[in-house]
Amino acid sequence: MARKTIGAAPPAPEGNPSGIYMYIGPSLKGLIQTGTIYRGDRARALEQAAAAIDARPLVKTLIVSGSALPEARRKVKTPGNVLYANYQELAGK
Repeated sequence: MARKTIGAAPPAPEGNPSGIYMYIGPSLKGLIQTGTIYRGDRARALEQAAAAIDARPLVKTLIVSGSALPEARRKVKTPGNVLYANYQELAGK
């Protein structure tokens, strides 16, 4: 079984028919807000969030596709997985 590490991006689902990505991490004043939506592909979403990612690299792991959104939202609230750990780290907990 592969080991999950903090900072690793969650596996991407095959395709993203929704065409959106959303930041599901905590709001970081002056950088990024919870629920920020990006349209297009992942590369474009990461490009638009580049300032926040440069300042806090874990932001990248909490930008998820619309297809993965329901499960990712559950994971950021459930201890024992990388999304939860990354959210907590960014929130300073």
